[in-house]
Amino acid sequence: MSRDAILTRVRAAGAMTPKRATPPLAAPPSLTTSGDAAIARFRTMAAAKGITIIDAPARDAVPQAIASILSSTEIETRQIRLNDPAMTKFDWRASSLSIELGAAEPQDVMALSTARAAVAETGTLLLASGAENPATLALLPETHAIVIDAMNIVGTFEDALTILRTHYGESLPRAVNLISGASRTGDIGGRIVHGAHGPHRLIVIIVANEIRAPQPAP
Repeated sequence: MSRDAILTRVRAAGAMTPKRATPPLAAPPSLTTSGDAAIARFRTMAAAKGITIIDAPARDAVPQAIASILSSTEIETRQIRLNDPAMTKFDWRASSLSIELGAAEPQDVMALSTARAAVAETGTLLLASGAENPATLALLPETHAIVIDAMNIVGTFEDALTILRTHYGESLPRAVNLISGASRTGDIGGRIVHGAHGPHRLIVIIVANEIRAPQPAP
């Protein structure tokens, strides 16, 4: 029997197989958290992955939050790479910091981007690509800082995807990067090596604001 004849029979058999819709599975009750419970779980899961978490009372307090972490670590830079127009309005000079706009360059030490949502289930952040949030910010600099609004920290990936769909509708961004910690690999001599394929260090800045319960995924 020829190859075409075999494929024709396979296609015909597939067409005769009734398609059954698979109902979505509900998340376990332990993961369907929201508000303060989701934030607390996110902190625990993120810290377990070596993520440094700091708090800011409002968006315009982000420069001071970054300055405080720079003062308490060995990160030797006062210049931050970012491209979010909203971030340029902050008073960076008051915190003795300066900013560079545009996509990240190989020589950049630290970059700042914004997460659209965060998942308490795994301590994962969802970063949507775009002109204001170039993907290179999450890949090139040694230290990557991510701003996340407290109200966008939700229990599950389904909740996080609901936030994306609500914000973008049918026009989803070209890429959504899921980040669950700094770059690390065990492929080099069987040892865990940090920063092999991306940032050596990940910092998450949680901005306090009104907490809202996530809408259930459709």
